[in-house]
Amino acid sequence: MTNSELREKVVMALDDMKAKAIEMGIQGVVTASVLNNGETDDWIGEMKVVGTPTNEKEGWNLVAIAWSKCGEVIATGADSGQPDHQKMLGELGFVGGAYDEFEGCKMAFAFSGADSEEDLVVAKYGIEKMKGYMSCK
Repeated sequence: MTNSELREKVVMALDDMKAKAIEMGIQGVVTASVLNNGETDDWIGEMKVVGTPTNEKEGWNLVAIAWSKCGEVIATGADSGQPDHQKMLGELGFVGGAYDEFEGCKMAFAFSGADSEEDLVVAKYGIEKMKGYMSCK
């Protein structure tokens, strides 16, 4: 699959994540980054805002948090916020980033804006949708 085709599928999965967040009644930011099969360092990354990019009341930059979750997932090859992971500079250690590999691609999806459990539900939903899109080459 070309990087262009993969990017189209990432955007579709983000649209699905956005719809899931709306269905759940939550707002925030969805992010996704995928490393194409055979690539070594050319991650494809996209994001979408679901209602708001910040939580002004609490003082949270949801864009920064969502991408931090993706970054942690990429570095560790595991869901973000794992208690045994020694945080690196730039990581916030929040739950809500999900990791998976499928058909040779590495995937990091995240949501930020709700509580940790809801964030992770949306992230994992995105990965499942992405797998479906990748299966329908």
